Amino acid sequence: MDKAGLIINDQDYFEMPGLNVLVYHNTFPEGHQSGVEIIQHGERVATNGELRLSPAPGQWQPVPEIGGGFRHEGVSPQTVALQNRKVDRSANEISVPCRYPDKDRDRKGFNPIIYPDLQINYTVRVRAEGASFIVAVDLDEPLPEAWIGRVGYCLELFPGDLYGRTYYMDAQTGVFPRQANGPTYRNPDGEDEAVPLAEGKTLVVAPESDQFRMTIESRDSPLQLLDGSLKHNNGWFVVRSPVRAGAMKNAIQWKITPYVIPNWKYQPVIHISQVGYHPAQKKTAFIELDKRETTLHRVTVQKVSPSGEYRTVMDKQPGLWGVYLRYKYATLDFSDITEPGIYVMKYGDSATNPFPIDRNVYKRHVWQPTLEYFLPMQMCHMRVNQKYRVWHGVCHMDDALMAPPHINHFDGYDNIHEPSVPSAFKPLEHIPGFNAGGWHDAGDDDIRTDTQINTIMALAHIYEEFGVTYDETTIDQEHHHVEIHQPDGKPDILQQIEHGVLWILNFYRAFGNVGMGVIVPTLRQYVHLGDPSTQTDNLVVDPAVTQSRAARIEGLWYKKVANRYSAIFDPEENLQEIEEVIPELDDRLAFPQTNPARQIFVAAGLALAARVLTGYDDRLAHECLGAAETLWAANKNSPDMDLGTVYAVGRHGSVESLKIHALAELILTTKKEEYKKELCGMGTAVGRQFGNSGWTLGRVMPLLDCPEFSEQVNAAVKAYQLQLAGQMRETPFGCPMAHTEVVGLMQYFLYKGWPGIFSADPMFAVMNYLLGCRPGKTTSSLVSGVGANSPVIAYGFNRADRSYIPGGTFWNAVNLVHPDLAEDKVWPFLWQEREYITDGACMFMFMVIAADRLLED
Repeated sequence: MDKAGLIINDQDYFEMPGLNVLVYHNTFPEGHQSGVEIIQHGERVATNGELRLSPAPGQWQPVPEIGGGFRHEGVSPQTVALQNRKVDRSANEISVPCRYPDKDRDRKGFNPIIYPDLQINYTVRVRAEGASFIVAVDLDEPLPEAWIGRVGYCLELFPGDLYGRTYYMDAQTGVFPRQANGPTYRNPDGEDEAVPLAEGKTLVVAPESDQFRMTIESRDSPLQLLDGSLKHNNGWFVVRSPVRAGAMKNAIQWKITPYVIPNWKYQPVIHISQVGYHPAQKKTAFIELDKRETTLHRVTVQKVSPSGEYRTVMDKQPGLWGVYLRYKYATLDFSDITEPGIYVMKYGDSATNPFPIDRNVYKRHVWQPTLEYFLPMQMCHMRVNQKYRVWHGVCHMDDALMAPPHINHFDGYDNIHEPSVPSAFKPLEHIPGFNAGGWHDAGDDDIRTDTQINTIMALAHIYEEFGVTYDETTIDQEHHHVEIHQPDGKPDILQQIEHGVLWILNFYRAFGNVGMGVIVPTLRQYVHLGDPSTQTDNLVVDPAVTQSRAARIEGLWYKKVANRYSAIFDPEENLQEIEEVIPELDDRLAFPQTNPARQIFVAAGLALAARVLTGYDDRLAHECLGAAETLWAANKNSPDMDLGTVYAVGRHGSVESLKIHALAELILTTKKEEYKKELCGMGTAVGRQFGNSGWTLGRVMPLLDCPEFSEQVNAAVKAYQLQLAGQMRETPFGCPMAHTEVVGLMQYFLYKGWPGIFSADPMFAVMNYLLGCRPGKTTSSLVSGVGANSPVIAYGFNRADRSYIPGGTFWNAVNLVHPDLAEDKVWPFLWQEREYITDGACMFMFMVIAADRLLED
C-alpha cells in the first residue's frame, strides 16, 4: 500500500497506516455507527457523517434512506448501501445516493419514526487527497425555503477521547466539557437546542494530541461545534454545517485532515483470561498484532513471588495463526504451566495484568456477582437494598394496562405484525396480577417474555445439573423486598427462578398464552435513567379516566395512518401538555400475542422450571407443568415460521427446533409416552435442526426406545461435529463472535451427551472469550466486577452515573464496526457494545460452574 496517503483498499474503504475512512459501511445511526466514519490510530473517533434534519440529532430523529430508494423487500439497509455505493478507484472517490424520507422507517419497523413533510434526494461523495479527504454533498434540488437552516451536514466526535482536551475554531479556543452546559435556545419546532460551543470556518480538534488531532475546514457554509449530550444524554460532540439557500452541487464541502503519526503501527495486545486459569485447564494466550507485522517476538511468562521477584518460567516463540478482521494473530499454548501462583506474560513492550493459576480460580468472585448483585438489580416489582445502599425502590406496582389495538409501539412492541389475542380486557384497562416477578431489560425497564424464559432455563440448568444451593440474598415476594448479602435459608437460584416464573404465569393466567411483554407507554419514560421506581407512580389508574387516557394517548403519542397507530418519537412535542397528563399515563402496557414460536418456547421453559421447583414450591411447579402441557397441545401443530419477530427466541433456530426442545423438556419432566412418540417422529427435523436443538437431546436419549430415531440422531451428530469443528476454526479464539453465551451452554450439553464425539473445548473457549480472550484493543473481561480488569462503565440502568452493576454480562461479546474493526469503547451509552442482559449473564454463570466441575472431576 502507498504510505503517502489514503487509497481505497480491497474492502472498499480508504486506508493508510494510522488512518481509515469508512463510507456507509455501517447503517446504524441510532447507535452512533453509520455514514462517514473516521478511524484514527486504531480508534473510531468520528461517525454518523450524514445530512440530518436537526442540529444535534438523537436516536429518535429521522435518518435518510441509504441507497437512494433502491431497497427491495427483505434486503437490509447495510446491504443496500453496499449495493449502491459507487467506488471509483481511478478518482480515489466513493459516493452513495441517499434520500428523505426513509419509507421503511416512516411509521414502520422496530422503532417507527414519523417523518416530516420533506422530500430530498442527494449524493454524498468522499474523495481522498493524500492524508486528507473531501466530503461533498450534492442535492438534486435546492432545499425548500422552510427548511433553510434546519438541514445540515453533521459529523459526531466521540466524547470519551475529547473530555478535557482543547479545540480551535478559527481564532477561538475552548475546552471540550465533560457535561452539557447551557445556554439553550428554542428552535422553530419549539424544541430546546444547545447554543454552539463555537462557530467558524476551520475547526482543529485536540491540537495538543498527536493521537486525536484533526482539522475540519468548510468551504462555504460555516461550521458549528455542538454538545449533543445537552439534548440527549447519549449524544456525542457534533460538527455541523447548515445547507445554504439555493445550494445544489457541493452544497456541503468539507476538507478533513486527521493527523497521522509517521510510521504508526498497532501496538501488540495480549489477550488472556482476566480471572486466570485452573492448573488442569488448557491455556492459550492470543497476541494481536498490526496486520503488516512481519516479525514475531518471543513470549515470556514470569511467576511473581510473594516478595515481588519475577522468575521466568517460560520463554517461547508463539505460533502464527493468521489474519482475522484487521489484525494478525499469534497464539501461545502455556498449558504446561500448572504450578499455583501469580503470573505475568510479556510480548515485547506489552504485558498482561497479573493473573492466577490455581484450583480455586472459579470458586469465588467469578459467577457469584451475577447471582449476588446483577439478578437482584434486575428484579422488577421489588425494592433492592444492600446494607446502607438502596439500589432501587419497589417499582411498577401499577402494572399493567391492555395495550390499545393496531399500534406499532417502540422497541419492537406492536400488535400489528403478530396475531392479536381475543381478550375480555378493553384497551387501557388494568389487568390484575401483573405486579409481581420478572427481570428488567438492561436499561429500558421493560419485561420481555423471551428474555425471561432464557433466564429461567439457564438458572434451572445450573440448579439441575450442578445442585448449586448458594444463599446470600433475602428475597421476600410477599413484601416485594430484597436484601443483598443477607441469607434467608433458601437457595438464591430457586428464588430467582420463582421470580421469573411468577411473571410468566401472570401472563398465562390473564390470557391463556404468553405475549411479548410489558413496556412503558411514553418515550419520556422509555429513556428514563436511574432508579426504576421513579418511572411510574406505582398507583393503578382510576378506571373512570380510562376513556380520557385513551384519547390523550392517541392524540399525544400516536399518529393514525391507515387505521394503524405509530408512536411519535419526539419527547419535546406538546411537552407542557404531556407533563400535565403524565400522572395518568405512566402505567406500562401489556402486549398479548399468540405467536406459536413463543408459546412453544415458553412450554419448554416452564416444563424445565417445573422439575427444579418440585420440592421447593410444589404448587408453583404443578402450575408450571400444567401451563407447559396446555401451551404445547395448543401449538404443536404450528407450521415452521420466521423467528425474527420473537426477540430472543431467534437464537434457537426455527419453530421446528423449538418443538424438539419443548418435547425433550416435557419428556424429562413427565416421562409420558405420548411425548416420546412425538419426538421419535421428528428424526428428519433433527437432521435439519441439530445445530440449534441437538444439545437438548443428549439428556433425553436414554429415555427413548426408538431405533430409527436413534440412527437419525447419530447421523446428525456426526454431520454436526464436522460443521462445528469448522466453525470453531474460523476465529483464532475458537468460538464465534455472535451469541457466545448460548453457544457455550449448548457445547456443554453436546459434550455431556456425546463425550466421545464432542469436546468441552468450545465451552472453555467461549468462557475465556467472555473473560478477555477476544478481538480488539480492550483487554477487560465482558463481565463487570469480574477479573483483574473488568468493565466498570457499562450500559445498565445506572449508566448515566458512569457506573456498573457487578456480574452484569454484555449481550454482544464484540461489536463489529463493519467491515473489520472490533470495538469496545469505554462508554456507557452504546448498547451494541456494553449492554447488560439477564439471560446472557446466567449462561455465563452456567459456563463457569460447569468449567470448575469438569476440571475438578
